[in-house]
Amino acid sequence: MVALASVLLAQAPQAPAPRFRVAVDAVRIDAVVTDKDGRTVPDLTAADFEVLQDGKPQPVTLAQFVPVWVAPASTTSPAPPVGARNVVGTAPLPAEAPVARENIQRTIAIVVDDLGLSVESLYGIKRGLNDFIDHGLQPGDLVALVRTGGSLDGLQPFTTDRRVLHAAVDNLTWNAFSRSGVEAFAAVNNFGNLQPDIPTGPGGESSTESGQGVGDFTSLDAARNNGRSSGTLGALNLVIGGAGNLPGRKAILFVSEGFQLLERGSRETTSQPGRVRAALDRAIDRATRAGVVIYSIDARGLQTGGLVAADDLNCGTNCPNDQFEQMVRDRASERNGMRRDTQEGMKYLADETGGFAVLNTNDIGKGLIRAAADVRDYYVIAYTPEADTFAGKGKTPEFHKISVRVKRPGLRVRTRKEFLGVSDVDESPAPETPAQQLVNAAISPFTATDIAMRATTLPGYDQAKGLFVRALLHVDTSSLTFTKDADGKSTASADVLGMAFDRDGTEIAHLSTGFEVSMTAQAVQDSLHDGLAYTLRIPIPRAGPYQIRFAVRDRASGRFGSAGEFLDLPDVPHGAFALSGIVLRSDGDLVAPADADRMVISPSQAIRVYKPGTQLRYACDIYNAGGPVQLALSVWRGTQRVMASPPDTLTPPAAASARAPAFAAGGAFKLGPALPPGRYVVQLAAQTADPAKKGAVRRATQQMDFEVK
Repeated sequence: MVALASVLLAQAPQAPAPRFRVAVDAVRIDAVVTDKDGRTVPDLTAADFEVLQDGKPQPVTLAQFVPVWVAPASTTSPAPPVGARNVVGTAPLPAEAPVARENIQRTIAIVVDDLGLSVESLYGIKRGLNDFIDHGLQPGDLVALVRTGGSLDGLQPFTTDRRVLHAAVDNLTWNAFSRSGVEAFAAVNNFGNLQPDIPTGPGGESSTESGQGVGDFTSLDAARNNGRSSGTLGALNLVIGGAGNLPGRKAILFVSEGFQLLERGSRETTSQPGRVRAALDRAIDRATRAGVVIYSIDARGLQTGGLVAADDLNCGTNCPNDQFEQMVRDRASERNGMRRDTQEGMKYLADETGGFAVLNTNDIGKGLIRAAADVRDYYVIAYTPEADTFAGKGKTPEFHKISVRVKRPGLRVRTRKEFLGVSDVDESPAPETPAQQLVNAAISPFTATDIAMRATTLPGYDQAKGLFVRALLHVDTSSLTFTKDADGKSTASADVLGMAFDRDGTEIAHLSTGFEVSMTAQAVQDSLHDGLAYTLRIPIPRAGPYQIRFAVRDRASGRFGSAGEFLDLPDVPHGAFALSGIVLRSDGDLVAPADADRMVISPSQAIRVYKPGTQLRYACDIYNAGGPVQLALSVWRGTQRVMASPPDTLTPPAAASARAPAFAAGGAFKLGPALPPGRYVVQLAAQTADPAKKGAVRRATQQMDFEVK
């Protein structure tokens, strides 16, 4: 798989795509042109396009074709997730190889609108998202999964690592602030109070004698839902802004139960409150300027919109039969209208930004794959706008309609529909301090390579200090700046930053330190050959999946290096059966120091590159066993198991009690002399009897990747 990814990325165009722009001198928009069979057409020129702004023809000055490589959707099942069915273990999901910024083909933000999701939709969404992550993503995709009700500050959530995305899907739960409850459509359960044509008292107020007015929260619920719809669109605006400066063809897959552009009452249909429409217009205009296409996916699946068995239609004695029958028809009509109106809102958002809506399907995964497959080759079309397009100082800007037609017969074009008559703001970045540069290098989804470095993260637990991550950073010394002092020694210094982010992208741990190393001439030569390893310990407040990011800055030259790892810390403090991180080394390695903030000349467990035939030793801690443990080792290349050992039975020492719940385990294995070069994963799988459930077992796995050269 790694070799295939390298070939595919090598085919990617190296020239940067033109920026989308809405300004006085030029308006640039993107358009997808397809033939009758849905295939993109790559050979059009500016003379083949006709652009209308507000119905008036505009002179087209540019039509540039931008290719985007997209493979067919995979039909094979991915490797089973880690979590062995047996003690030997199943194929681990390996870390993705870092992707350079210039090789990114598509930037995709999956925006899950948990401010507009019901409990019943959540199961299908999670299943569909996992299916899309396994089958719909391509080499060169940069992806984020963002909740509209979550934290949007902190870490830029875009990643190339599927493990991070799966962890984000696992974290999805129903949001108590959602405008939807248990079901996509609220059940009719207070039917006696839902009487049509309610008489009104003097001045138009509801008459309490009619049974309506007391306990009627219709207006309050509408205001609440409108506010949360505004929150959804506001979050969408922030995601668009975050994606705007990222490379590749940019798209948002918006998964929601929709929002209403119209609000229906018992007597008439009125416009949605201004703040919702204003937020929608801002999102559409910002997407146009950022070159982001939005695809809407209805999370409700196939719904009739009519009354269902859960509805309580018992009217009691509050209404005669003719009124009861009319109310049944009214409620069914209102629900069907709500389904239609919320889908229209999603369709409008997608159509106006050049995408489309996926509606009325129970297979959310296929809907996501279909939308992502449309993020493909496109044209950037530019024209010079008319002088009165942009509002002058002190004047209110207007929206301008755009339509694009291809003169060649038989072709279809899909593009954006409008933009606001305000010129783009000059966004020249302000100068950053060295500390800001270091943070930006750490949180970037792309690896900074001025200083080559590699990170090894080992999760662990100490009863006195709690959960932690021990990190081994290997630094290429040839990228550091050495200066000679009066004693003839050479000195280099660097700043080191470690940051930990939880599954929502919120920073939960931060460690800023640095080092200065002074060496003799011979030691410098040794370090240039072997590099340096820096060890540090990052405390973690609670169990869960984390992204651990690191950055190093050479103080003399200002050059940067960065690296990152994903790991899942088990809940050892509360009794979870688990394995610590695996320490892997060859017989001739130096042992890395256990203490934090130490620098040594390259122990190879920090870089993990070995020759075929190497004898390797491994060690880890086993937590909360409570009895004999079966432990087995296996080595994998992708989904292929290349080596496996029979399980060993380990008995915890007497000291491994509740007061000291960990004991050490280790062993050795030898790489085959004919093992081909490539990336491999060594996996330890363990199981032990569950003391709380007779006949049940508890399982744990841990893995470490390495390279054979």
